[in-house]
Amino acid sequence: MKLSRHYCFATALSVLVLFVGCKEKQEIKVYRVSKAEAEAVPPSPMGSMGGAGAMPGMPGAGQPGVGAESAPELTGTAPSNWEAQAPSSMRQASYLIKGENGATADASIVVLGGAAGGTLDNVNRWLGQLGQPAISEEKLAQISQHITSPLGDVLVVDLEGLPQGADPAKDGRIIAGIALVDGKTLFFKIRGNAALVESQKEGFIKWVGTVHFSQPTTAAAADSSSAAPGAQSESEVAQPQIKWQTPEDWKPAPASSMRYASFAVAGQNGETGDISVSVFPGETGGDLANVNRWRGQVGLDPITEADLKSVVTNVSGTKTELKVVDLTGPKSRLLAGWARNNGNTWFFKLTGSESLVGAEKDKFMKFLQSVQFNP
Repeated sequence: MKLSRHYCFATALSVLVLFVGCKEKQEIKVYRVSKAEAEAVPPSPMGSMGGAGAMPGMPGAGQPGVGAESAPELTGTAPSNWEAQAPSSMRQASYLIKGENGATADASIVVLGGAAGGTLDNVNRWLGQLGQPAISEEKLAQISQHITSPLGDVLVVDLEGLPQGADPAKDGRIIAGIALVDGKTLFFKIRGNAALVESQKEGFIKWVGTVHFSQPTTAAAADSSSAAPGAQSESEVAQPQIKWQTPEDWKPAPASSMRYASFAVAGQNGETGDISVSVFPGETGGDLANVNRWRGQVGLDPITEADLKSVVTNVSGTKTELKVVDLTGPKSRLLAGWARNNGNTWFFKLTGSESLVGAEKDKFMKFLQSVQFNP
């Protein structure tokens, strides 16, 4: 009976918001998205976020069925050019972004309980909003990327299309992220003029990488080991989950919210190679999807499952087995190794020019062979 009252309240409130905003065409589009999400799973607000810059979250106390003790604050840092808007019953954060010649975009965070309909269904709903056809799970794996944030793994998609009759100054592209945290689903979304959204993509990704709960949640605590360790001077990097031997000429580089560790290596003529280590929960789409994503990064066409065995090599590490691909495209070369351990997938990548990656390949392979997961 308690859940039923909350659901009825949320539904009635969503209808009221739609009615109040009916005079503004753009507002109707915005709240129609939120209501569709609410129909999948009753909303479970987690708090609200204020303006640009460092944003202390507002507790959800006073909202139906949400007490201060059950609603940890959600905080983050938005780009300074995003104009904070008043949050709604459906949004924990809302921003207006203005560009040239009247171009605008809208950014938001929505938190819902449970799986909220599932990742594929939500991506296909966004594609429908842009007038585009639905895609399959296999295609989703090819077009999505994963970033590591304080909330854990965030799946990100970049979708483009202009629905019939839409204003291109206000519509044409959606970049969205989905994170599953402690039994809830968080949606990060920016939608608006295609060129403006493109210009804000880096800021959007960085913003997602800063959002976190000010009070630890079960999922956040479980994923705390994936935080970047930062640069170290020793040749051996040791963390609670993993350790390895770093080649002497690989220099530690600043880590990020998306990387467990980073290194740089100098080549001839001032060129630089980039080495990264990242970790994500689960299987992250499977081997074929990841290989095809890397192939796209170096300018190669995707392959089929039948071709996968011919491009993947198995490598034995220290008490672990890794898979490796060596991909050379028109402008760059990429070596990638990956291993699964304790429910996570670890990725190790070397990217650079064909000559630099070729010169560093033996060191990269020895680096992979030194990888050791702690019990």
